[in-house]
Amino acid sequence: MSVILGLATMNNSAAALFVDGKLVAAVEEERLTRVKNDGAFPHHAIAEVLRIGGLKFSDVNEVAVYWQPWRMVGRGVGTVRKILQSPSAAKSVTTRIGTLFSSDTGGETPQDSGWMDLFRVRKILTAEHGPCDFKLHYINHHLTHQLYAEAMRDWDSFVSLSYDGGGEESSTIVTTVRNGKRESIADHRWPNSLGHFYSAFTGFLGFKMLEGEYKMMGLAPYGKPIYRDAILKEVLLLEDNGGYRVNTTLCDYHSALRGVFHPRLEELFGEARTPGSAPNERHIDLAASVQAAFEDALHHILGPVRKANPDLRKLVISGGCALNVTANGTLISDDLFDEIIIPPAPHDAGCAVGAALACIPHDRVDLASVRSPYQGAEWDTASISMALNDCCAQPQMALAETQLIDQVSDLLAAGKIIAWFQGRAEFGPRALGTRSFLADPRQDSIRDDINAKIKKREHFRPFAPSVAEEAASDFFEIDQSSPYMNIVARVRDERAADIPAITHTDQTARVHTVSQSANPLYHALLTKFGEKTGVPVLLNTSFNIQEPIVYSPLNACATFAASGVDALVIGDFVVLREALKEESPSKAVA
Repeated sequence: MSVILGLATMNNSAAALFVDGKLVAAVEEERLTRVKNDGAFPHHAIAEVLRIGGLKFSDVNEVAVYWQPWRMVGRGVGTVRKILQSPSAAKSVTTRIGTLFSSDTGGETPQDSGWMDLFRVRKILTAEHGPCDFKLHYINHHLTHQLYAEAMRDWDSFVSLSYDGGGEESSTIVTTVRNGKRESIADHRWPNSLGHFYSAFTGFLGFKMLEGEYKMMGLAPYGKPIYRDAILKEVLLLEDNGGYRVNTTLCDYHSALRGVFHPRLEELFGEARTPGSAPNERHIDLAASVQAAFEDALHHILGPVRKANPDLRKLVISGGCALNVTANGTLISDDLFDEIIIPPAPHDAGCAVGAALACIPHDRVDLASVRSPYQGAEWDTASISMALNDCCAQPQMALAETQLIDQVSDLLAAGKIIAWFQGRAEFGPRALGTRSFLADPRQDSIRDDINAKIKKREHFRPFAPSVAEEAASDFFEIDQSSPYMNIVARVRDERAADIPAITHTDQTARVHTVSQSANPLYHALLTKFGEKTGVPVLLNTSFNIQEPIVYSPLNACATFAASGVDALVIGDFVVLREALKEESPSKAVA
């Protein structure tokens, strides 16, 4: 038996378990510790994937890590260059160098695992999980991103883009693949990083970096990109042949983490926004401008690749920047590529899967298992009943599937908001129909209700739709599937009035297409809701309140009790709010 454990150990740390080429489980550390974006060494995730697989740590044959730490020379050169170019950056850079040698603060947040832990993986694992004779592999960071993403489709030839804050030495990699043969086309070296460019402006606009980027992206459509030219002239410089350069003197990512910004930025764009204050028109226009400049850079990088390879009309995107769903959508709407695919976890957590894939011959990989986003735990009726007994005043009655779907679709059609907990937990940052809050997209006012009473988030952030795959093109200008909710598409003019709650201010939506084969129960709910309303679409947002997405029945019951949601649908049970005990349960760790 071949047992391979894949690890991402910093920044959204995670573990993935393959047994004889099949992905058995993949879990992010945050789901278990309940610490958002937890970057600690993924001990909880390791224990969980082994539990799901019914294995012990001593059964593991190979461990694959998503980084080659000895290849950090390029980062070191870039760091020295930053200090020489910008003396004001010296303090932040010196602090950063100190974290390289720390065992518990090497990432961007205090709970992150340290860079030096990458050299101590065997010792750390055996100290925590017991003795094990395993072969240890260190895999190139961007390659782990790409291998996971490329496994999503049976394409023989395509372009593969990986871009994020940065890997060992590179921040953006473009590769072509023809009949299994890989060729490196472009390699953009750190600190010229589109991820760090976007994150630095996230901080300038008063949002939490490495978390609030999606807030800036949601704010952008409300503004006008009046600062785009200034950004492209002084901050993000587009060079010949698809190259780009970030002016790190003005746009210093590590200084931005400390809330320190170059005076020239305020000369160009006004004062940085104070966190927690309401965005003004200038802030909104700057968000629009940063997004526009980011999209310009993305097209600038890929344009020459397409021109030189006219036969390659399919694109695979990976890395943290692949979560910029608005930019993803422009690659199709602008006809640069015919079809694109992004995996369910394109950020660093997904590298745990990619690292393991690097150790398995391609013809021995169970691709169907890798393509499923449902990689976490599933709970049986007895476990769910036990959790419900703790939070409900009376025992709850289990329903047959047809009864459950009929009752839930009625509740949704009546304007009720549902907490939906079914099957295996999703892997990645998107709620894809197993850990979701659901609502009727026909009611525009329901967005404000969810924002104010449940999610407690900014009013300008859009909600995504789930749609039965066969009906997607009837409602959205999209001619491909979007199973992982990673593509923004325009809502059709004739349908916008039917689904206002998921239609953003620019008449777009982050589409999640649901097939019967991928998620039979959720597809049945969308279909039944469509039969009753004429709209096989539901507003779908993650089942959480300012925390990681719920993972266990205890998490679900506690978050339901703390929310204003009308009903919890968990396993075979439909629990109405009035069934709860007067005293809400505390939020428990899985």
